[in-house]
Amino acid sequence: MSIQAWNRFERIAAARCGATALIQGSRRMSFNDLRRAGLHWAARLDVAPGGRVVVSAANGAAPAAAILGIWRLGAIPVLVHAEAPDRHLAHAARLTGAASVLVDPDRSVPDVDAQVLWTDRTDEGGPPLPAPRQSGAEPASILFTSGSSGPPKGVTQSAVTLIDGADRVADLMGYGRGDSILCGVPFAFDYGWGQLLSTFFRGVPLVLPERRDAFGLCEAMAPHRPTVLAGVPALFADLLAGMSPIKRTDRGSIRLITSTGSKVPGPVWSALVGTFPDAEIALNYGLTETYRSACLPPSLARAHPGSVGFALPGVDIAVMRPDGTRCVADEEGEIVHRGAGAFLGYWGEPERTAATLRPDPLWTHGGVTAPTVVFTGDLGRVDGEGLLYVHGRRDRQMKSMGVRVAPDEIEALLLESGLLTEVAVAARANDTLGDMIVAFVVLNEATSDLKALKRHARAVMSPYMQPRDWVVLDRLPRLPSGKVDCPALERQACGEVAA
Repeated sequence: MSIQAWNRFERIAAARCGATALIQGSRRMSFNDLRRAGLHWAARLDVAPGGRVVVSAANGAAPAAAILGIWRLGAIPVLVHAEAPDRHLAHAARLTGAASVLVDPDRSVPDVDAQVLWTDRTDEGGPPLPAPRQSGAEPASILFTSGSSGPPKGVTQSAVTLIDGADRVADLMGYGRGDSILCGVPFAFDYGWGQLLSTFFRGVPLVLPERRDAFGLCEAMAPHRPTVLAGVPALFADLLAGMSPIKRTDRGSIRLITSTGSKVPGPVWSALVGTFPDAEIALNYGLTETYRSACLPPSLARAHPGSVGFALPGVDIAVMRPDGTRCVADEEGEIVHRGAGAFLGYWGEPERTAATLRPDPLWTHGGVTAPTVVFTGDLGRVDGEGLLYVHGRRDRQMKSMGVRVAPDEIEALLLESGLLTEVAVAARANDTLGDMIVAFVVLNEATSDLKALKRHARAVMSPYMQPRDWVVLDRLPRLPSGKVDCPALERQACGEVAA
């Protein structure tokens, strides 16, 4: 239950009053407007304190206000990507026992036993129910992952974690009264959710593109002059690929660019720096399960673009061996998030929760129960200066010619050729090689030369790292979050689907 989240927003709304909260196209909504819209949703929804309401809609004022209305009732918003398949939406509704499902007006919702509402309607109703009394440690949100491997998981966070996380990030980024955030990331993805929480809990205005692509970002950037551009590497790659009008767009208002989700590829990084020469860049790392784990301060980003920086205040990042001991500097191990931001668990799935949220193996206080920490499943290292580097997912490791291979390292070496805009590697079983490496590449139009790329691979890679099969694509398949759809590439590498 999440009335604490509503109470924090009300304090912000009282302080900011008529100041702009949301901008989308020609529509501006003040904090007072947003508060009233939230109360209208609270009056309209039929859900008890602690009940769940699925919100699966494109970014906009209506879903933002609906989330506030759900909080006003002490209920829990369940965020599902607007483009998630019907089976994922139905799974989220069933697993959480949702009382209502809110969707875009053009979407049907089959196989859902819940009240269906559409976000284009904002009917006013009677006054909302009295606010229940609750603890801030109770659930305040459930975000469903993309479900690329197995059914999607409902990552549950408390109001305390959401409010504290928004505060820590805003302080670290130096958000002030003159800032506004241009966000092209869906609210149902944790980084887009974080930007919306900066509006709810810190009063930072949010600029929302009218369409979710690079053209939408450009159309919103010039007239509304945001100071912060928040995105993921895939969004930046589209923005800088040459098709969008970014070079003809007034970019002078952007003082800070923030990114998370995966490592920014070298060509995208270079284009980002060249296109926004006066902007600072902050690289971030975290899972939906950790809110935010680490950040590379803008002062270090240009010198260490391969790193994701240091742990946020209140967080300790431990890189650990399989035996539960901490790795030494530059030794690879699993990244473990300790401290603030850890999630409550996967809604309704105790076994999956126990696999990720485990007792802290570094806890040394005898007689006191060890707190739980998040085993991220990511491999990485911390260098001698304390900077964190993420190498990739533990479950993506390959064994080629008897040697363990990290896909991210192969991808980085191929990108160094300057012949690619994007690359991802997968593997298929081979009687001789073990895992035969397959490279999916998007060639640079100016230097489109697969033979040259193969020569580069032979020159910089050991034999066990070299791709043995090459697939040229126009673009890599992506999940709704913007991350590369690795399971889809693995199926294609194994011949289960056509290119």
